[in-house]
Amino acid sequence: MKTTKQVLFAALIILFGNQFATAQIALGLKGGANFGTVHATETLNSLTPDFKYSTGAVAGGVAEIGFGRYFALQPEVLWVQKGFLFDEGIDIPVGNIPIPAGVEATIRTNYLEVPLLAKAKFGTERVQAYALLGPSFGYALNGKLITRTRFLFEFDPIRTDLNFNNLDYNRFEVSAVGGLGVQFNFNGIKWFADVRYTYGLTELYNFPVVNEQIKNRGIALSTGVMLDLSPANK
Repeated sequence: MKTTKQVLFAALIILFGNQFATAQIALGLKGGANFGTVHATETLNSLTPDFKYSTGAVAGGVAEIGFGRYFALQPEVLWVQKGFLFDEGIDIPVGNIPIPAGVEATIRTNYLEVPLLAKAKFGTERVQAYALLGPSFGYALNGKLITRTRFLFEFDPIRTDLNFNNLDYNRFEVSAVGGLGVQFNFNGIKWFADVRYTYGLTELYNFPVVNEQIKNRGIALSTGVMLDLSPANK
């Protein structure tokens, strides 16, 4: 029995070792925009302003480990700006004229993000559509509260650093990522563009009494290039 297990284990090592030895590897850079917001429970939504999308940046490195023409693994290391925006406005009556006033507040958090994605490709060697799916692991580096007040005209924004420890903010985050894109392959260069939806699975804040949850959501648009390092393209 022990000999049989050893033989099977050795066979698996040889099988997957050969797969990775013949894998097509490409490395590159990407950048784009992330439109972030948060999802909250109904009770919390009824007590707070409507959360809206805020625009941030996304940039980093990407690798494609291809197994044949139609399947690949795509690990990435990214800097992503997440957060949300809310805008509360009122009309202050001056005589018979309502004067608009209010405040806009944006929470912007910088994350180090590591997506580990499976990539299914369809098409020809030159032009391919693809679908992405997999988990992403993030760590909140720092954050800011950006407020803008207005009364007749808009004042300069005020930027305040966020202390995550005082906020009881959960810096570590696990998300599910799905996306669609298109990729063009020519002369060892891969140009790609995709759209992704990120669904946060981790509760960001710990509410001590009530069981309320707030989690990140986001839509990202990005583009980039990769250099194919496969022996045939060297």
